[in-house]
Formats: sequence, structure tokens, C-alpha cells
Amino acid sequence: MTAHSSPHRKLRSSQKGYAGIIAAIIMVLIILYFYSTVAMFSLSRDKDLQDITARSAQLDIDRDAEKVAITNVTIIQGPQTGQLTVTCTLENSGPVPVQLARLWLEDKSLTQNNIGNVPLASIPVTIQPGGRIQQTFPSVAIQGSSPSDTFFLWIITFRGNSLSQITN
Repeated sequence: MTAHSSPHRKLRSSQKGYAGIIAAIIMVLIILYFYSTVAMFSLSRDKDLQDITARSAQLDIDRDAEKVAITNVTIIQGPQTGQLTVTCTLENSGPVPVQLARLWLEDKSLTQNNIGNVPLASIPVTIQPGGRIQQTFPSVAIQGSSPSDTFFLWIITFRGNSLSQITN
């Protein structure tokens, strides 16, 4: 028997190569873990952006679909001097419900301090699609105004549209 060493015996006795291979495998696994984490985070952010973009587009579509006409505007003296009560007919010919946010009234006959407004959140006014309502709004204060003056009436919706009418 010769004292030759077999190749398998040399591989077993020299263990220096295993550490490098194991370290390389662990490093690749760590890099794959970080890459997958960043990729999943990026996909999540992309999905959130798409959701927000879709919601914003739907809000724009709804805003453009609001179609409300103001007719039969009547302005009378309110409970106190300088208080005006506005009554009008509102007709929604659009496909979406419309909720009113604020009423503004400008007295064109006065030169200064001629604008008054009232928020409509306390009395929610919603006009359904195809609906028609007669609405009396809370009194608007404009000092020195008279119901016989010329007025510019505009109503703001919660979607940001402005409905307007000039009345005498």
C-alpha cells in the first residue's frame, strides 16, 4: 500500500475554502432580502399613488358633473335692519348630488361694505340628481342694503363649484 493521499482526503483536511463559500452565500441571501424589501416598499408606494390619482380623477369628474340652476330668487328684509333673507329655487340637472357650502350676496347698489355671506354647514342643503327644491337660507347681513337693490347671488358647493345669479 502506498501512502498516496486521495483527493477526497485533501478536500476534507483543507477547510479554508468552505468559509469563503459560506460567507458568499450568506451575503447573497442578505442582498436578496434587502432587494425584496425595497422592491415591496416601492410597489406599495406605487399602489398608493395610483389609488390617490384615481380618487382625484373621480373628484374632478364629480365636480364637472355638478349642474345646478338658480331660479325664482326673492330677497326680503330679514328680522333686523341690514339683514336680508334669500329664497330661491334650485334645480339639479346633473348626475351627482350637490351639497351647498356657503351663500354669498353682493349688493351692487352700494359702493363699499356690500358683501355678506352665510355658511350652510349648519343647515345641510343637498339637491339629489334631477331634484328641485325651494330653499330659504339664513339671513345675510349687509348694512345699508334694501331688498329693492340689485344683488349678485352666488352659492359655493362642497366640491368647489360656484353657482351665480343676478337679481333685482
